[in-house]
Formats: sequence, structure tokens, C-alpha cells
Amino acid sequence: MAASTQPDPGKANESEQASRKGTSLATVLKWVGGATAGISLLLALNQVTGLVQNFRVHHKEFSEAMKAGEQQQERGDYPAAFESFKHAAELDPIDRGAQKREAQAAMLWLENVHAQNQTFTEIANQLLPVLDKALSSANGQDAADLLAHIGWANFLRSRDGSGTAGDLVVKSYEDAIKIDPQNPYANAMLAHWILWKNESQQQAKQHFAAALNSGRVRPYVRSLQLSGYSNVVSAENQAELLRVADEMRQQGEPLGPEQRSRVFNQVFMFPLDEREELGQVLRSVKSEDALATYDWLSSERTGGDLRLRREYIAAFSLEVAGQTAEALSAYKSLQQQLGKNSPYHSLTLTVTVNDAVKRLSDSKAK
Repeated sequence: MAASTQPDPGKANESEQASRKGTSLATVLKWVGGATAGISLLLALNQVTGLVQNFRVHHKEFSEAMKAGEQQQERGDYPAAFESFKHAAELDPIDRGAQKREAQAAMLWLENVHAQNQTFTEIANQLLPVLDKALSSANGQDAADLLAHIGWANFLRSRDGSGTAGDLVVKSYEDAIKIDPQNPYANAMLAHWILWKNESQQQAKQHFAAALNSGRVRPYVRSLQLSGYSNVVSAENQAELLRVADEMRQQGEPLGPEQRSRVFNQVFMFPLDEREELGQVLRSVKSEDALATYDWLSSERTGGDLRLRREYIAAFSLEVAGQTAEALSAYKSLQQQLGKNSPYHSLTLTVTVNDAVKRLSDSKAK
């Protein structure tokens, strides 16, 4: 009997079943692969979302720190401004703007430093690393400003007796001047150092002149100038104080009440029997300017002997100028006022005026 050519139904079913199983498995694998890809995508999106959220939080904190620093600096709270800008720089170490503002706040803090809760050395030690870092990428005027403040920080440390060498202070100032010859900070700070060490006043005057000629930070230069001449009491320094104050008055430059009082005391509240020293002081300006500056510096002061002392200065200025007759007349007028009502605090003035009248009268008689 011939073999049958008809397909075996059993085998066909088995083949179809195997085919269906293969198709189902492939489908399941596709589903699994798709689900896995979806999960991976969701995880990736979640990570990206987290990064975006972290960036937004980080950027918000950075912006708030910068804004706080600007507000603090504007109202003169330089230590707080420095801390805010420092925090911003730490949040974004590659942001050059934050680093620059941090260095600026450090310099302003040094310019207005007051040792209260911290010593000068403790403050300087916080700020010097910031200035050194800023200096590494600075040039020109910016580098000179930084060098000058580095010198000032070391000067403050030397005041605490920290062992900081004066040569280190001077070198920073001189290096700054080499970069920027009229740099106001370096020249004014070096002049202040010279006066602090009670050295050549002429050199100090030259450096102060260079600082003023720069046209920058004039109020700060003036503050160092007045402070420098006040540190060591001498007729020479008092004369320069009067000259500077008179120049500021004529040019309409501001001078706060505390500074006015200090300068007035140094220049005009002199021992009345030191005629030679007083003459040296008053010769530094014209007699009418001396009186105008007296009025300007004492405008916010009160006291019964202010007017009497002013009249004495007016009379003495005439004597210094060689106008003996006019001086004698002025002394006699003041003598009469003191004789009528001489308060206790004017007794010394009374004795001084009586001596002046006798001196000039005897001179006239000869």
C-alpha cells in the first residue's frame, strides 16, 4: 500500500502550538522590555527633575546671599556683607562676581574696622586669605588696591603686637605704588604709616598729595590724613591739621561731628601759654581763614569760652602778623570782657590776655 501524502493533523497542531508559544514569549519579552525602558525613563526623568530642583534651590540661595550682601554693604554693615558674599562664593566657587564682591567687602571692612568683639589680628586673619586669592587673578588698579589693603591688614596686626614686621607693611604699599603710582589707598596708607612712625612729614605730605590727585575715594584719604596728623601731637602736625581742615572747609568737603570735634581740640584747645607753638600753627593759613575754620569746626559745639577763645586767636593772629597796634587793641577789648565776667574756666585765658597786654604795651613804650 502506498504511503499517505496527507499532513499529519497531530504534528500540525504541535507546530502551531509551538509557534503560538514562541509568539507569546516574544510578546511578553517585548512588554517586559518596554516596561523596563519606561521605568528607566521615569527614573531618568526623576533624576533630571531632582537636579533641576536642586539647581533652583541652589540658585535661589545664591541669589539671596548676594542680595543680602548688597543690602548690608549699602548700610555700612561690612562684616555682615563679607559673610554674605563669602557664603555666595562658597555656593558657587566659579562665580567671579561673588568672589569680587567678597574681596570688596573685605577691603571696606578693613577701611572701617573697629576692634570690639574681635581683635585687629583676628579680623585681619579672616580677610587676608580672601585678598590674597583675589590678588592672584587681579592686575592694574585692582591689584594695587588689593595690595594696599593687604598692607593695611598687616599694619592692624602690628598694632596688636602680633609680630608683623613693618617691612612687610611698607612693601605692600610700595608694590602697589609701582603698579599704580597715584593709587589713593597705597599712598594715603603709606603716608599714615610714616606719620605713625613719626618720620618725615614732608614725605607724608607728598604721598597724601598723590592720593588726593588720583580723584578716587577722597573722603577716605581725608580721614587717613586727619587721623595721621592727630596721632602724634606736635606744633608741626597741628599746623598741618589746620591747613587740611581749612582746605576742606573752602572746598566744601564733608567732615562728621566726631572728626570736627577731634580736629578742633587738637588745633585750637592748646595750652594758652605756648605762644611759640601756637604761632607756628596759625602761620599755616591766613588769619581770616584760621577764624573761619575755627567757626566751621566749632559750629556744633557749645560752651561759654568758645567766643572768648576765638577773640584771643584773632588778637594773637594780628600779633603774629606783626600788626602790633591792632593786636594790642584786640587784647584790651578782650581784657575788659574777661574782667566783667570771668568764669572759672576762663581764668587761664585771663592771665594769658593780661600778659599779652603788658607785653605789647611794654614793647610799644620802647
